[in-house]
Amino acid sequence: MPKRLLIVESPGKVKKLNQILGADWIVRASCGHIRELSDKGDDSLGFSMENGSVQCDYVPRDQRAKETIGKLKSAAKEVDEVVLATDPDREGETIALALAQVLGLKDPKRVVYTEITASAVRHHVKIN
Repeated sequence: MPKRLLIVESPGKVKKLNQILGADWIVRASCGHIRELSDKGDDSLGFSMENGSVQCDYVPRDQRAKETIGKLKSAAKEVDEVVLATDPDREGETIALALAQVLGLKDPKRVVYTEITASAVRHHVKIN
């Protein structure tokens, strides 16, 4: 049974990362953003104010995102550790936060690399 799950944004990266990381890893892609604000709440904006704080209501972006969330949740149940490797920009950080919240990750490991080479990936995910 694989012990670690690596989640990236792009499905185009999955095959190469699988080759680099090997059988102890499951590599999956979020395919970008997986959720958005609903049309509920104050003025149908997806959030409301309660006791001086903002309460957001998120929903899957579309049917594909809903299916992706289900697959990622299933994969996360099969492993001991989940590693988020979204892009090192504001959008990637937002996607990583959404993934952590949707998957119920308490302390997700976050890695960032700027090239998909064996040495760079292994260095950043700390494997030999």
